[in-house]
Amino acid sequence: MSKKLTVCVCLCSEDEPISLIFAARNEQEEMEEKREIKRRLTRKLSQRPTVEELRQAKILIRFSDYVEVSDAQDYDRRADKPWTRLTAADKAAIRKELNDFKSNEMEVHESSRHLTR
Repeated sequence: MSKKLTVCVCLCSEDEPISLIFAARNEQEEMEEKREIKRRLTRKLSQRPTVEELRQAKILIRFSDYVEVSDAQDYDRRADKPWTRLTAADKAAIRKELNDFKSNEMEVHESSRHLTR
């Protein structure tokens, strides 16, 4: 039987390392733990709601067996990006308006005030 030793290093509030040594575990203990996990997961799966319960809760819906296909117009799907057409002057005006709003109308936290021009 092979034994494993697990060491975990943590930091406490004083930033001094503390080593926690967990009990050595052999392969049989690990196998038993895996079996227990498998048993719990199998039990959870067996307790899943039925299809009828899902339908009553309107979680499970039924789709039609038929698919309708129709022609669509070909059109440009790319979105208009107006911000790409802004000039440097437009950007500066927006920035000035936003900073004026922040300095005069909007509540800004004292520690963040230096970030507003």
